[in-house]
Order: sequence, then structure tokens, then C-alpha cells
Amino acid sequence: MPTRGFPRRWFLSSLLATAAVAGCGGADPRLYVLAPMEANAPVKRGGGRSIGVQLVSLPEYLDRSEIVTYTSANELQANRDDRWAERLPTNVTRVLAENLSTLLTNDRVHVMPSRNGDRADYEVHVEVDRFERVASGQSVLDAHWTITDGATRKVLVRDETRLSSRVRDQGYPALVAAMNDNLAVLSHEIAGAIARLPQKGGRRASS
Repeated sequence: MPTRGFPRRWFLSSLLATAAVAGCGGADPRLYVLAPMEANAPVKRGGGRSIGVQLVSLPEYLDRSEIVTYTSANELQANRDDRWAERLPTNVTRVLAENLSTLLTNDRVHVMPSRNGDRADYEVHVEVDRFERVASGQSVLDAHWTITDGATRKVLVRDETRLSSRVRDQGYPALVAAMNDNLAVLSHEIAGAIARLPQKGGRRASS
């Protein structure tokens, strides 16, 4: 009969060692990022108005490393093997700012707060309600957004964007591509609203 205590300590040590090896031996997750639109021509920088993009707000269930999808009306799936390479709010904000810079070729667009502390002529605020694949297989983007005067904080434009697009297949590359397309459409709508605002000094921007 084995001595008391030794087998239990040996068993626990072996179990922890096995778990550590299993955790280290797993395959690395696949990492994804949303990407900005491609510019058809070099973007003009340094002139025009200053546009500040505030950090985009997303629901807490989306602010995690795993890519989240709906499997039913009330059930979500977070995939450990397919993840965002950076926080989704940060990624969305950066891509939105780069898209606006591409679309508003003569305006200066930056993520707020500005590195040099300068105040923007106009500020963009986006609150995303949904940004995922739903149980039907569609990729959806629902967002409320405002454009405010950078000096007075007065709301100049208030609107919402609701998009639903087909995902080519069930793989995560196709889902991220569809999400990228939806973000590009949102960028176009916000850029169009900014283009219709007057230049500082009263002259309207060309659309």
C-alpha cells in the first residue's frame, strides 16, 4: 500500500504539468484587422478643415479579442481561434479616420485627442449598436453618429446608418471582408455630410 500523501501530491503535480503542456502546444489563433479603403489617387494633406474623430463606441460584448457572432436570436459565439489583432473600437476608429481622409482629400483628419492638442473644426462621434454576423448569416452594422462644431460643441448633423450585407461564406475572412465593406459605406455617408458643411469662414465645401 502506498505511503499516505505522496500519490496525491504526485497526481496533482502531473495534472498541472499536463495542463501546462496542453496550453502551450495549441495552435496560435488567426488574427484579423479591418483595413482602410484604397485611395485611387494620393491624398492631399495639410489644407482644408481639421476633422477630429472621437473613439468609436461599441457594445461591451464586441469589445473583446475573440470575433463574436450570433448563432441564434439570444446566443453569441466567441471564437478562440479567430481573433482581432487589436481592440475593435480602436481598429474601427482608426479605419474610419483613414477612410474619411481618403474621401475628404483636402481636409485634415485625425483621431481625437490630437497629439498636439489642437482643436478640430468639426468632430465626428459614432456610437455603434451592432457590428457582427447575425444568425441569418448577414453582416450588420447599425450606428448613430453626429458631427459637432469643434469650438461650440453644437450638433450640426445627427443621423444613423443601418446596413446589412451578405457574407460570401461561413469563414471568418469573408465575415471580416463584409464588415470592412459596411464600415466603408458608413465612412461614405459621414464624409458626404461633412462635405456639405460650410468651410470655417462661411464658404460651403464642394461636395
